[in-house]
Amino acid sequence: MTRAAAANKRGGSRARSSGSATPKAPSQRTSAVHAIPESQRIPESERAPGRGKYDRSRSPDERQKEQLRRLLDAAGHVFAEVGWADATVEAIVNRAGMSRRTFYEHFDDLRECLLVLHQKVSKVSFRAVESQVNAQAEPPEMLRMGVTALLGGIAMFPHMARVMFRVVRSAGPEFEVIHEQMMQRFAKLVESGVQRAHEAGRAKRPPDELRVFALVSGMEAVAMRYVMRGEEAKALEAAPVLIDMVQKVFA
Repeated sequence: MTRAAAANKRGGSRARSSGSATPKAPSQRTSAVHAIPESQRIPESERAPGRGKYDRSRSPDERQKEQLRRLLDAAGHVFAEVGWADATVEAIVNRAGMSRRTFYEHFDDLRECLLVLHQKVSKVSFRAVESQVNAQAEPPEMLRMGVTALLGGIAMFPHMARVMFRVVRSAGPEFEVIHEQMMQRFAKLVESGVQRAHEAGRAKRPPDELRVFALVSGMEAVAMRYVMRGEEAKALEAAPVLIDMVQKVFA
């Protein structure tokens, strides 16, 4: 069964169980909006186009992708603002300007929404760092640009940084698997860079698994420090320290 069919089935079940398919009166809809906690509401000017409104010139596939993008962006803000325990589907669709039905066409539940968000942000973050590293010819510049890209992402997207470094840690063990995979990819990137520096005579010590793991874990800890303090905008100030740390470990 497709997600859309499942969503239709859920919607039909809810309508049958209510005993009436009569739409809510305006006063009831207003009450539903006010039921959303103040901290999870957003100004009207900042909301997405609105539920049921979309660009009909786009293909179904394009609309699906745009829906997913808007839902994940809204979810990132909601999770960052209220955490995993207090986040709700209603808060996410309210911010995205979409319906619950659309949400359930993309996700089975709130947990899957966070899981997909975590996976996508992990991939985008790694690719941003990797592309900056691969664009450089010399090991020192590879290191500088890689560290700068990592910390710059935290500074530019603080709400996503909070999700990655804080929210997912309280959401369950399945998120640890994604985190471990991301750490391994960063470790391989660091190892590759150090190996190139060693072969070029810029690093006396060749890379080894334990030192690389310690360095990557240290970088993560520094990034988390800024997130936990709510100082994501200052993350780039740590770049010189992290660069110096890597260089001295393999000097």
